[in-house]
Amino acid sequence: MHNASQSEFWNGETGKNWVTHDTLMETMLQPLGEAVIETLAPIAGERVLDIGCGCGHTSLSLAHRVGAEGAITGIDISAPMISVARTLAENRAEPSAAIEFLEADAQTHDIQPNSFDAVFSRFGVMFFEDPVAAFSNIRNALRPSGRLGFCCWQPRAVNPFMTLPAMAALELLPAPPEMPPRTPGPFAFEEPEYVERILTQSGFNGISVAPFSHPLVFGRGLALADIVERLVQIGPIAQMVREAPGDLQQPVRDKVIAAVSAYYTETSGMTLEGQFWHVSATA
Repeated sequence: MHNASQSEFWNGETGKNWVTHDTLMETMLQPLGEAVIETLAPIAGERVLDIGCGCGHTSLSLAHRVGAEGAITGIDISAPMISVARTLAENRAEPSAAIEFLEADAQTHDIQPNSFDAVFSRFGVMFFEDPVAAFSNIRNALRPSGRLGFCCWQPRAVNPFMTLPAMAALELLPAPPEMPPRTPGPFAFEEPEYVERILTQSGFNGISVAPFSHPLVFGRGLALADIVERLVQIGPIAQMVREAPGDLQQPVRDKVIAAVSAYYTETSGMTLEGQFWHVSATA
């Protein structure tokens, strides 16, 4: 696996924390994936590849769409998350498509050529070490005129879920190192022209990178202090706060609580508007 740093990241503490908070994260992200699936429009009998499938919820949704005659392959580099995905698939209440989960890097994995009708991803394609190599491999897996659909983040600056807690924490903590643009990570695809260029160089046609807005609802039913604690464990300030001195742990949490309180209600939790790119293309 060439992308060793991302493999280490998603198989380490971050992957384990994501599994611990899977229900919380899935509740927030599920509407975004469903919007992409609606546009991708998988039909009965199709074979679909789910890139960065995580804990498998999107793969199960796709399986429901393609039915018993279809097939889903989910691929992810995180062993803890793939383990959850396999358990969820085994315990499905209703029969649907066959589902296979692969612990592998879609950039380098030997995917059978011309074997999928569609490729889907929900925030799973921004972590490749070599995006053109990765999407060339993905395109090769698609049948002629096969469809690609995924969502990714617009810039951090227009996404308060990422900036609001961080700015509050930075009142007391030093800023983390600035990552160069296009570094593998959540915001690697923040520039639509860059995404278009990658897909064009990878052999895709009919490329569309459209803006997509949707509120991010985080921690429905939790107290505000509990929501901030989850942000410290799995959210955008997790590493920053974990590495802070002990005497600053609670003061930082207090700063974040004050910053996000205006976006919190007891019934809905914390709600912040999200800005994304909805990307589609054909092989």
